[in-house]
Amino acid sequence: MIRLSLFVFALMLLVISCQSQKQGKDADYFILRGKLENADQLVLLLQELKTRELTTLDSLSTDEKGVFAYRGKTEEASFFVLKIDEANHITLLIEPGEELFISADASNLARSYAVEGSEGSSLLAVYYAKTNRNNELLDSLAEIYTAKRHTDEFAEIRDDLKASYRALFRDQQQYVKHFIKKNPRSLASIIALYQSFGSRLLLNDEEHFSYFESLSSSLFDVYPTNKHVMDLNRRVSQQRRDDLRRNMLTDDIALGNKAPEIVLSCPDGRKIALSDLSGHYVLIDFWASWCNPCRKANLELQKLYDQYNEYGFEIYAISLDRTLEQWKQGIEEDGITWTQVSDLRLWNSPVVSLYGVERIPLAILIDPEGKIINKNISTEELEAFLAEKFGSHQYHALP
Repeated sequence: MIRLSLFVFALMLLVISCQSQKQGKDADYFILRGKLENADQLVLLLQELKTRELTTLDSLSTDEKGVFAYRGKTEEASFFVLKIDEANHITLLIEPGEELFISADASNLARSYAVEGSEGSSLLAVYYAKTNRNNELLDSLAEIYTAKRHTDEFAEIRDDLKASYRALFRDQQQYVKHFIKKNPRSLASIIALYQSFGSRLLLNDEEHFSYFESLSSSLFDVYPTNKHVMDLNRRVSQQRRDDLRRNMLTDDIALGNKAPEIVLSCPDGRKIALSDLSGHYVLIDFWASWCNPCRKANLELQKLYDQYNEYGFEIYAISLDRTLEQWKQGIEEDGITWTQVSDLRLWNSPVVSLYGVERIPLAILIDPEGKIINKNISTEELEAFLAEKFGSHQYHALP
């Protein structure tokens, strides 16, 4: 009896060991099966949606009845795209060890598919069902726009179309927010987080940073080493650093503070400092020859400069051009006569970081002592200020 018991025990250990080895081996694999209508011997592509690229992994074929089966490998929860062509595909979220079954009409995968055996893929199917409906409505608005754009009533129709688009955008945006809040521990929410509607992102990491931050935290608890979660964590960390830098810059260029010194070269190579213009009201103007709004602003600035320069108004313009030739051409074409400087490093210029420049044109007004009195001032605001300050022509620059 003892010998038999020992034999049974050893056999049980062997069975458990074999099962463990099998589970360990199969843990990195998934099974993808399906049946597609209108798919007689059809070839499909299987691609992996990585953090920065879409990589083709393999192809699979249906039989004459539209049935297919595929065994793939993944070491972590990953996004896959099952594609017939660029306009006909679905996105799947597959965990290691899952066995999926997909049913769909091959003529329109996205609007007909159902998936079983994968919680993440089923959740994505729910998300895309709503999203596809709104995209269809968006397409119908575009069709009306195209059909009516040359008609007499187009102006009125255009306003209605814009209002309808805004309502659709808000609806989709609210759905995405609700989806993320409802599914904070699913990678499917990452897909929703990065989605666009038309040409606009539904959520951006400045205005909607709390969604990025909370999703990053909740997903890290479940998938601490997943590449998509780590990429989201890096993005959130970078945004935090950018916010900190922006806040520090905001403190440095706050109203009432002295504008940080700038010393750059003018087109002929001479160095000119911002402080060289002390004693005047100075407009620090960030611009570039390739920036159309900047070029339009130059025309208005020229009028103001010609009118008020002799009374104590100066412009210190920093160009974000890349080449000396482009910069000089812009100066000549716009007839610019005020101080121009640049290091020709475009957005990589240290002055861009020093002043927290994120878009151009950007104009900052400083007083004769070099203190900031207006940030991001418009030409209309500048004209009103100069008219009030120099209207009587009694003010003159300090010696």
